[in-house]
This record gives sequence, structure tokens and C-alpha cells, in this order.
Amino acid sequence: MRKFLLFCFSFLLCASIFAQQSPEEQLAIQYYKNAEYEKASEAFSKINLTKRNTYIYYYYFQTLFQLRDLDNLEKLAKKQCKLFPEQLRYRIDLGYVYEISNQIGKAEKEYQSALKDVPAKDYNIKDLYSAFLAKGKREYALDVLLKGRKLLNDEKLYTKEIAGIYNQLGRSDKLFEEALNLVKDDENKYLQQAEEIIQNALTDDENKQKYLNIKTLLQKSMQKFPDNNCYVDLLLWVYEVNKDYPEALILAKAIDKKNKEDGARLMLLADAAAQDRNYETATEALSIIVDKGAGSVLYDAARSKLFDIRYTKITSTFPAKMAEVTALEVDYMKFIEDKGIASTPTEMVLQYASLLSFYSNKSDKAIALLEEGIKNGVRDSKQINEYKVKLADIQLFTNNIWDATLLYSQVEKDVPNDEIGQTAKFKNAKLSFYIGEFAWAKSQLDVLRAATSKLIANDAMYFSLLISDNEEENEDEDADEDSEENEENLPMFSSERTNIPLQHYAKADFLLFQNKVEEAYSSFDSVIMAAPFGTLVDDAQYQKALIHIKKGEYLQAEQLLKKIEESHYTELLADDALFKLGELYEYYIHDSEKAMECYRKLMRDFPASLFVTDARTRFRALRGDQ
Repeated sequence: MRKFLLFCFSFLLCASIFAQQSPEEQLAIQYYKNAEYEKASEAFSKINLTKRNTYIYYYYFQTLFQLRDLDNLEKLAKKQCKLFPEQLRYRIDLGYVYEISNQIGKAEKEYQSALKDVPAKDYNIKDLYSAFLAKGKREYALDVLLKGRKLLNDEKLYTKEIAGIYNQLGRSDKLFEEALNLVKDDENKYLQQAEEIIQNALTDDENKQKYLNIKTLLQKSMQKFPDNNCYVDLLLWVYEVNKDYPEALILAKAIDKKNKEDGARLMLLADAAAQDRNYETATEALSIIVDKGAGSVLYDAARSKLFDIRYTKITSTFPAKMAEVTALEVDYMKFIEDKGIASTPTEMVLQYASLLSFYSNKSDKAIALLEEGIKNGVRDSKQINEYKVKLADIQLFTNNIWDATLLYSQVEKDVPNDEIGQTAKFKNAKLSFYIGEFAWAKSQLDVLRAATSKLIANDAMYFSLLISDNEEENEDEDADEDSEENEENLPMFSSERTNIPLQHYAKADFLLFQNKVEEAYSSFDSVIMAAPFGTLVDDAQYQKALIHIKKGEYLQAEQLLKKIEESHYTELLADDALFKLGELYEYYIHDSEKAMECYRKLMRDFPASLFVTDARTRFRALRGDQ
């Protein structure tokens, strides 16, 4: 309703202005819009004799300009200057006429005259600046603003406009000086404006030369004015924007120590570094806070986040470094022994159990841990159900199918409409998928397509379509024999001689669940070999790409993701591949331009994708939006 009223008001306003124009004026303007410049010139010439407002003047000026009628253009501008001598923008029009007439001396004289006569009034300064800018005279526009500062006795006036001109002129050194000038008095209120100015310059910095320049300038400013906290904040921000986390950490440590901040800045840096997959810097920053001891306000938060980041680092790389796995396992155990399982955060217990089972080959210990958590759980039922789901995962990991499905079913029955209940139902359907009961799995997945969790609903839809697209029997005898040979390695699989490529895929997906990365990769190859032109090819390629990323083989991952983008652009995984390719460029290959292009393409071509919101966020961050 509000938008409708605003539209009506705008329409009536435009109609009112249009109604005030005489029929002659309306006809002249229509001639101009139709590019009938001879007719428009004749009409405006008559109107201009009696009506000399700015509106008609500029229509007439542009008409004569289009006709290149320089004589009448000069007469028009001169007459306007004479009638309105206080309006300096008309002198710029006259100077521009001289300039396009190749009378450079006269043009410069008019420009200089206007600059000399600008009064100490904000409106006149901005008006003359706009007039120069409209004619592409950036240097003169800059001179107007710089003079305006002096006239109004405020050296921080027009900083945004001045910085914009310096950016257009490619004078990043002067632009950075403008930004630093804002905060030279250590006024925090100008900090965001300074950041915006610097960010605009750094968006076009392929060789990182601008980054090096502003870094050097800020370092020198800090040395000269050590008590100016704004310089310090700006330098730290510049480091983070350019993902120079080692340098940022050195500075953050120094600030924390000097200002006795108790780790607040280090915590923020750890968050930013972790988001950019720089786990080393995040770990070191959090360790500094933890080392302060339990007396630190942020001790518990930092300690908890440190566990989370160490776990994420281990689980996102292959092969995992066993020294890191063992060290984290010991720390988890100490933490739980110290706090007691009832007082340990649920997520930490779940991570510890996963680490024990999937990485340390200690499933029995993980099962005992979770059973104790279920037995001694004193919180709400959600915690117990989360432990049961993780316990089911570990039972499935050890091929105890029936124990796993029983636990999943218990949780599903206990909280059918809760997200953890829907997660259990999805995992139970995946279990059926793993053992080759595709029809039953699909029936459960179809129910979950209406799940309240968008992520679960999306995953359920994917696996449901995966099954339905591959329901037809494969009568290739060689494929059957190959499938039977593979089934010997994993007896939980169905021995039916149908859906051979899908059975290969189910096996590969289960191996991936078990963290048997190399075996899973080979099984995904078997999917492609069983049906090289089948519908599962892009699915197998996508999973192989994820494995390459986990192993740090980024160029191989790029090739596979681009292959999906190019050859399977209309299929279900196209948006997944495009988003993952953007992440690959952003976080691992460090090519911001290519990452932005992937995110832009995703937003444009897949507006209904689950990844659109994240893609928009990442795109804006890379573009430098505040």
C-alpha cells in the first residue's frame, strides 16, 4: 500500500510538472527525444527568447551540441552567463564550448575565472564541482573541492568526493592520504568512512601494489604517532581485508598486550581467519587467550572455539595428521574428565566421539562415551537424542546395521517434527540407501522433502531424484560381475543384479561416510565406468572434486567442477558445483575475481538455489561492501 501511494504521488508530481509546460515546450522536448534536432532547435530558439529557465536552457544546449552548431552554442552560453552571472556553472558551459571549438586558451580562462570567483558557500562549491565533473574536468572539480575546504576552513570536508576523483585519476597515494587525514586526530567516528575509501581503492588491485602502499603508509603513521589508535585499527583492518592473517596476528597480539584488552580483538581475528579456512592463525590467536588462564573473561569461549577449529581442521583435510588427532583426543579427554560429561557442551562430546571412531579407530570407546552421556543426561531430551544419533552413526560405521537403524528410529519416533528427528529419519533413509534398499529409501526421502529444515529437505530431494533417475535395470553382464566382485568387500550391500551404477554410488558414498577416502574415490570411478554416459556421472565427479579439495589437490578439483558446470549445467548439481567452485577460488586458489564470477553466475542463473544467500554474502564481501 505504501509503495502504491508513493507511486501515485510521483505520478501526480510528474503530471503536475508536465502540465505546467506549454504545448510549444512539450513539442520541442518531444522533438529532442525523437532525435529530430533541427526541429527541436527551431522550437527551443523561439521558447528561449521569452523563457530563460535552466530546464529549457539545457535542453536547448544539448540540442545545439548534437547539431554541432558551435556558433549558436557559444551565443547561448554567453547570454546565459550574462543573465545569471552568479551561476558559475554557465561559465563552465561556455568554457566547454570554447574547448570543443579548439579555442583552448579561452576555455582555460573561463574555467580559471569560475574557480577564482567561487564563494565560500557549500551550495556554490558543490554546484561548480558538479558542473566540472559533468564535463569530464576532474582536475578542475578536484581544485574546486580543495579550495572549498580552505574557504570553509574545514580540511575534512568533501573527503568522499575528493577520494573518488583521486581513485578515477589512479592517484591511490593521494587517496590514501585523504583516508588517513580523516583519522589523524584519532577520531573514531571517521574510521568507517576511512575504511570505505581504502576499500574502494583496493577492489582493483591485481598486483597488490596498492595494498603494499597503504600498509607502508599506515606503518609509518603508527611509528610517527604511536598513540593514534585509529591508525592501528585501520592497519589491522587492512590486513584482514587482504587476508594477511600472519601480519594481522602479530599486530593484534601487540594491541592486546598494550591496551590490556583481554583477548577481544584476538577472538574477532580468530573468527575471521577460521571463516577463511586459515586454521593456523585462528588456532594461534585462540591459544593466546587460553594461555591467559581461567581468569580471562573469554577463556571458556576461546577454549571451546579452539576445540571446534582444531576438529574442523582435522576433518577437512586428508590424510589427517595423526599427531594432531592424538593431541586433540587427549585434550578432549582431559576437558571431559575435568568438567564431567554432564557439564561438557554437547557439540564437544559429539566431536570427541567422532574423532575416536572415525579417526582413532576407537569405536568402542566412542560408544561407551555416548552411552554414558545418554545415561547421565540431565538436560532436555534434545541432548539425549543428539547423542543417540551420533551413536547410531558409529554403529553404522562399524557395520552394526540393526543397532543403527533402531537408534535412528527411536529418535525419529520421539521427536518426529523436530529437526533432530528429521535428521534421524534422513540418516535412516541413507542407511537403506547404503544397503541397496532403494525403493524403501526413496519412500522415506520423499516424506522428508517437506521437512521444516531447508537443508534436510534439499538433501532428501537430491537422493530421492538420484534413486528415481537410476531405477532401470542394467543388463550389462560385465557390470554385474564387477558389482559382485565389489560387493564381496562390503557384505552389507544388496546382492541384487540391478541398478549397478547406483549400487556402486551407494558403496562409494558409504565409504566416504566411513572416512575411507581413497577407497571411496576408486568406487566413484567405478560409477563412471559402469555407466559412462549415465545420470550419475556428474554426481560421481562432484564427490571426486570434494575429495581432491580435502587432499589439497585444488587444480584437479577445479577441472572436475568446471566439467560439471560446462557439461551438466541443467542438472541438479549444477548450482552445487558452481558454489563449490566459487569457494575453491576464494579460499584455496585465492582468485577473488573468478570467485565473484561464480557467485554472480549462481545468483543470476539459479535464483531458487539453496546457496543464493551465501553466494550473495560472499560476493558482497569480495566486492568490498561495508
